[in-house]
Amino acid sequence: MDGDGDPESVGQPEEASPEEQQEEACAEEANGGEERPEDDGEGEAAYLDELPEPLLLRVLAELPAAQLVQACRLVCLRWKELVDGAPLWLLKCQQEGLVPQDGPEDERDHWQQFYFLSKRRRNLLRNPCGEEDLEGWCDVEHGGDGWRVEELPGDCGVEFIHDESVKKYFASSFEWCRKAQIIDLQAEGYWEELLDTTQPAIVVKDWYSGRRDAGCLYELTVKLLSEHEDVLAEFNSGQVAVPADSDDGGWTEISHTFTDYGPGVRFIRFEHGGQDCVYWKGWFGARVTNSSVCLFILYYPLPTTSRKIYPVNQTAAPRDQGRRRRKRMERRVLFH
Repeated sequence: MDGDGDPESVGQPEEASPEEQQEEACAEEANGGEERPEDDGEGEAAYLDELPEPLLLRVLAELPAAQLVQACRLVCLRWKELVDGAPLWLLKCQQEGLVPQDGPEDERDHWQQFYFLSKRRRNLLRNPCGEEDLEGWCDVEHGGDGWRVEELPGDCGVEFIHDESVKKYFASSFEWCRKAQIIDLQAEGYWEELLDTTQPAIVVKDWYSGRRDAGCLYELTVKLLSEHEDVLAEFNSGQVAVPADSDDGGWTEISHTFTDYGPGVRFIRFEHGGQDCVYWKGWFGARVTNSSVCLFILYYPLPTTSRKIYPVNQTAAPRDQGRRRRKRMERRVLFH
């Protein structure tokens, strides 16, 4: 037998030596004879709650935004007030380079909206360069020989030097070719209060070009629509003529920024098109690529551009009340 069945060799704790017993007695005496409770994290939470507000804000600002909103604001009333307040989100904006460290602190109630909107800033148009053929585009009109996706630079064309990631473009034909996208702003994460009260700037851009051997026409139309698809504001470039061997040459950017458009905007309809001026079979019409629709919350001045921006016509629904309200604040927009 190896002692497996010996009751004296199983489950009998070893007796402590006299020295160890004396150390334990001293420790109990130092603790007032009470056993020390296990640390369940409550002590750490209490310690954080005792921090001065500026220091606690800096601790919270190190956490991901999703944890702040979904977890931290549920801890206690004090944390909820800090998470819902503007100073925490201003600090996060400064730490992440969204605003300068010594930047202005106006519009303080909107810093949380500004933070999430800045993080969500992206092109809301799908497939702007034809990488997925015509996927994502609707109301497609195939005039003449219809739309065709071509590789840059294409016949009698030039490279797109403004963005190395752009490799393709849409080419139109000898009759009007048009295509559109409708952006559902709420589906993209922009909530009603933000759209109606903050009214972020809606920046629309498109790039077009012609061929050296044929003139063409280009047109861009963008509409801001209500929930019931009523037109609240509209931008139209008119038909822009691009002559063969144009002095401008290359690709031309056209852009427009919607501001003070009033409450109620829920959709954006982006539509552009082109055709050639010589009625040649094939794809000698306007070429388009790198289209974009982005939303920006207004804080800093709009940057100027040296590129040619063609005259446009703009119409909008009555919005006197919203105009008066928003004229009381300085309008500025942040671009990166």
